[in-house]
Parts: sequence; C-alpha cells; structure tokens
Amino acid sequence: MGRVMAISGFADARELLYKHAVKLTRKGRPNVLYVGTAGGDAPERLSNMQDAFGVFGCEVRALNLITQCYTEKELDELLQWADLIYVGGGDTITMMRIWREHGLDQRLIEIYKTDSAVLAGVSAGAICWFSCGHSDSESFHKSKSWSFCWANGMLDLFHKAYCPHYNEVGRNSFDQMLKETALDGIAMENGTAFVVDGDKQYLVRSDTAMHAYALSYMSGTLEKNELPVCDLPIDIE
Repeated sequence: MGRVMAISGFADARELLYKHAVKLTRKGRPNVLYVGTAGGDAPERLSNMQDAFGVFGCEVRALNLITQCYTEKELDELLQWADLIYVGGGDTITMMRIWREHGLDQRLIEIYKTDSAVLAGVSAGAICWFSCGHSDSESFHKSKSWSFCWANGMLDLFHKAYCPHYNEVGRNSFDQMLKETALDGIAMENGTAFVVDGDKQYLVRSDTAMHAYALSYMSGTLEKNELPVCDLPIDIE
C-alpha cells in the first residue's frame, strides 16, 4: 500500500495539514507537483501552493492538463520527479474526465501501488481517491438551481463513498444520498484529513472543533458513528 492524505477542506491552521503531507514523504525538501485540473489550472492557485509548501523548503511545479500539452514522456517524467502529488479542489467530475483522457487516472493508481510518491489533495483532491463522492460539481455549470450529486468513477483506492466539507450547509444530504449506493460512507468536516501510510490508516485534524463520521445503512436504517481523530501535529515513525 502507498501513502495518501485526503483533506476534506480547511478550517484553522491549514499549515498543520500541509506539514503532515510533507512529513509523509520522509524527505527534508520534497518535490511537490500541484495538479490543478479541478480548478481549471488557475495560476493563482499554483502561486498559493508555492507559498504554502515553500515554507517547508519544497519546490513546487504544476501539472496543467487543461492549459498545456505534454508528451507521454514529459508527463511520466514530471510524475517521477514528484515526492508529493497534491490535487487541488474544484469541479470533481470534469477533473476525472480530463484525467481519463490523458491517462493520469491509471498513472496515479500505479503510483499508489508502487508507493513512489505521496498522493494528497483537498475537496475534489480528496474525493478522487475513493469510489465516489458527494460533489458540488453542478455548481460550476449552473449558476442557479443546482444540487449536490454523486461524482462516480473515481480511482477507487478506498472502496467507500466520501463526503468532504460535512459541516457546511447542504452537505448533510450525503446521509440520505448514501442509500443510493451499496457502499459505506465517510463524512469529514473541514480541517480533517483521512491518511493512509502503508499499513496504517488514521484521521487527523488541524482544528479540535472538527469531526469525522462513518456511515452505513443496515436494513434501511442509517447508522452514523463518530470516528477517532488525532490532533495535529503528530509523530510519524
């Protein structure tokens, strides 16, 4: 198994979450590859990532599948350069369509299997590692009368339905929508993250007021239980 850090969203002290992602690389000055597909390759987001990870001595480059063209060799070399691949938030469904067009989806699955880099991200960049996710992708295409929907066909590294931003208005619709799937669900409030480090799996948070929940339907009845979450910073062996 590889290393993944799926960040629901940001609350207080987001630098603690970034620092934990950097620590997962177990390198002093890791190379960070920012994948901004979900945000349309917005240059200001890359600048924000360079500022955020530059604090830890990281070099940050971008993989811009929307605004640039890459040969297969160039794409592979950029992925091989990275110690940490960080996926930004935005339109999850469009992001996955573009990834499939460029074969990035299968490349990321292989990176997880070989554990050649840490895979991390926020919001859309958290949903993508699961089977499906509770998504606001419709909001990027409809100014009014949009609804939360399922982002299906994710990378399925973890066979669950995932809901980010669970403390935000409207996200509780995940509870009822989960009945449409045959999957267990995990719902996480902003400031929390789901982490896999080899054979270890745990949850962390930068804000002690935030929580995470496991959800499942048993004979048509929803069962929801709060999950244990570690307060950052924590040590990594």
